Amino acid sequence: MPDAHLPLIDWPRTLFSALVVGILYYMLASPAASIEQSTTLAPIAWPAPTFVIALLWRKPWRECAPYLLAVFIAMMFVGDLDWLPVQTDAGFALLNVIEIAACVLIGRRWVARDGQIDTLRKLTRFLLLLPLAVTALVAAAGATLASSALQGDWLSEWRILLVGNGLAILVLVPALLAWSQPPRQLDAIGGPARTGARVSLAGVAVVVCSLLACIVFDWSEASLRVLLSLALVGTALYGGMRSAALTMSVSAVLAVLMTLYELGPYRQDGLDSTWRLQVDLAGLAVLGFFVAVAVRERQALSARMEQMRRFESLGLMAGGIAHDFNNVLGAAGGYAELAQDRIDPASPAAAPLQQVMSAVARGRELTEQILLAARRGDRQRSMFDLRDAVDEAVRLARPLCAPGIVIDFVPPPQALVLQANPGQLMRVALNLVRNASQAARSRVLVSLHAGSAPGDALLVGELPSEQALWLDVADDGGGIAPEHMSRLFDPFFSTRSGPGGKGTGLGLAIVAGIATEHDGGVAVSSSEAGTLFRLLLPAAPAGSVAPVVATTDIAEPAQEPAPGFAPEPPAPQEQPGQGECVFVVDDDRAQRELCEEWLSAMGFEPIGFADPQEALQEFALEPLAVDLLISDLDMPQMQGDALLAQVRALRPGMPALLCSARPQLMQLAATLQVPALAKPFDRAALRRAIIATLAAGESRSAQAPQPR
Repeated sequence: MPDAHLPLIDWPRTLFSALVVGILYYMLASPAASIEQSTTLAPIAWPAPTFVIALLWRKPWRECAPYLLAVFIAMMFVGDLDWLPVQTDAGFALLNVIEIAACVLIGRRWVARDGQIDTLRKLTRFLLLLPLAVTALVAAAGATLASSALQGDWLSEWRILLVGNGLAILVLVPALLAWSQPPRQLDAIGGPARTGARVSLAGVAVVVCSLLACIVFDWSEASLRVLLSLALVGTALYGGMRSAALTMSVSAVLAVLMTLYELGPYRQDGLDSTWRLQVDLAGLAVLGFFVAVAVRERQALSARMEQMRRFESLGLMAGGIAHDFNNVLGAAGGYAELAQDRIDPASPAAAPLQQVMSAVARGRELTEQILLAARRGDRQRSMFDLRDAVDEAVRLARPLCAPGIVIDFVPPPQALVLQANPGQLMRVALNLVRNASQAARSRVLVSLHAGSAPGDALLVGELPSEQALWLDVADDGGGIAPEHMSRLFDPFFSTRSGPGGKGTGLGLAIVAGIATEHDGGVAVSSSEAGTLFRLLLPAAPAGSVAPVVATTDIAEPAQEPAPGFAPEPPAPQEQPGQGECVFVVDDDRAQRELCEEWLSAMGFEPIGFADPQEALQEFALEPLAVDLLISDLDMPQMQGDALLAQVRALRPGMPALLCSARPQLMQLAATLQVPALAKPFDRAALRRAIIATLAAGESRSAQAPQPR
């Protein structure tokens, strides 16, 4: 059954393109008909297979067959130009097809699926696999055919074919791949694209002038090597891989043509001169490419380190102020809630108090966003299906879209299981979908995939080494300006402008923080046709199963009461306290006093302490007189977990509630086997936490063995 997601092939256009490729291949391969001359450089000067390799590298395999057939037919016509028998011509034609198919298959599988040879690992694999391994095997078969047909020396024929074809693939394939698509944003780390174009033109000019000077002044091979080395290294340093590949390809083609016409220092005086030219060109190509890739990797690493320093600075700031800031927010919101309960709902002060509570809620949300962007969010993780988080994000984003914007999402049939924080991943998906819907003209496409990690150039994070899951969010908007790419994930950086369009600049920063926290990364590709954000995450080990989560129905909107009926007032909540003694330990005065007031209203007898050591001394006098301990985690005199440990040393099983704004609160509380309450909290949250803590304490007491 064909995959409904695969685009249909435009066969008339594909066949026409294959016909054009066949004609061009014939024109480029015709000079190689004199291959029986062992000293010829024609296979190097006219390397027909290289442009077909670059052409098919990014095409689907379903479209490759017509092009390979066109190459075979073209080589059969080329064979008519020599005196070799048809069987030998068919053998050489088949070898051309095998060489192209093998280079494309191995290159896409082991080098770079997208054709971007932009890391030292990819470049090393390219050198070892394509110009050496594949070409050596094809050259061995070709030498066997040539030696049997021409009665020549097998080793000599093999060396000519190996170096000629290998040099062509080494020099021209990277250049064709690099210049067959627009430069990636990361390739412009050293400067804008127009700077790379100027460097390329300058490098080509230097090469042409150097070769002309060698002809006019009859310079030696050493002088030419020095000039070409300087030109290649300069373009690699300042223009990147594209400039180095172009300069090298121009150098190789011109040097070979000069040698064919008996010009320059490499005049054909036998195999020795030809061999020196080939070795020098190969060495220059390797030098230039390695310099270009190494410089690019260093620039990318420097940019990533700078980004990490910015995130770390934000993390230190956020971690330092989150505790005190959440105490301030908690006190402000709590006292506003108390004031709202004590005034008449018709009072003019009711509306301002509601605004205060709304501002406190926004402050809490902003603090949480800063912590997530600074990679200091909740680190609790579990096995779950990524489809659920993305489906929830799409469901929440659709009502917020502008009119005319459509969000398409069809979950894949197979489960996509990973170990992560479901809430954080849902937030990431929601941020990406919301950003795409705001940038789109009419459509946003959301899709999920699983398999080997695509070889994308990541702007942040790391590429998963094993099996990966990735979320693609694509829009058909106007794209992202290249000058904004380097700052795209910076905290508080936003490209939105205009009335109502100003963002906080934390959406993509949160995406970056959560992605790196989960050992994943984010890749971005943008053009005038739209933008694609790709979130890559490591998949769970094979055989992992996400737990089945019971779904709950979405609450229906409240309906208006029928005419003539007054709504019933809410039933008063029963007081959970019956005069129990509660120790409240918090160094923040406002938060402590607010908590005491809430506890008094609930029926408890609270006693507040600003110093945990003072609370410990008071507790030691009569441990059984205290029914509950509520302690902050971060206090200068003593940490809350240390206080809890000493309290339970005096009274094992003491009911306690640990409070903090620290993201690791839940993990620490689980280790200590104590309930936790995240700051800032309101009265209802405190009430629920106290009820659960006391109930858990009673359960432990009932299960404890009774003395006889």
